[in-house]
Amino acid sequence: MNREWKRLLGVSVRENRMRSGLTQRDLAALLRDSGFSRCSRALLSQIEAGVATIRGYEIYYLRKVFGKAFESEFWKPFRERAVPASKKNP
Repeated sequence: MNREWKRLLGVSVRENRMRSGLTQRDLAALLRDSGFSRCSRALLSQIEAGVATIRGYEIYYLRKVFGKAFESEFWKPFRERAVPASKKNP
């Protein structure tokens, strides 16, 4: 997992957690209940800081808790970078 991907994941998790009104401890409990068994408050704080690596399939636990809004918000920067500048401003 590259540094930029970890940073974007952390920002997205933090924004969604705060928008939902959850503490890190509450979100970690929800993620454990949804199947993310190794999630703890400490791991969640590292994810939000952009220093922890999660396994590829573990991102689906975040989607399970936050819903499709997480998925669309998280992938937006990647989609914007993939579109050539000439197509952004015709």
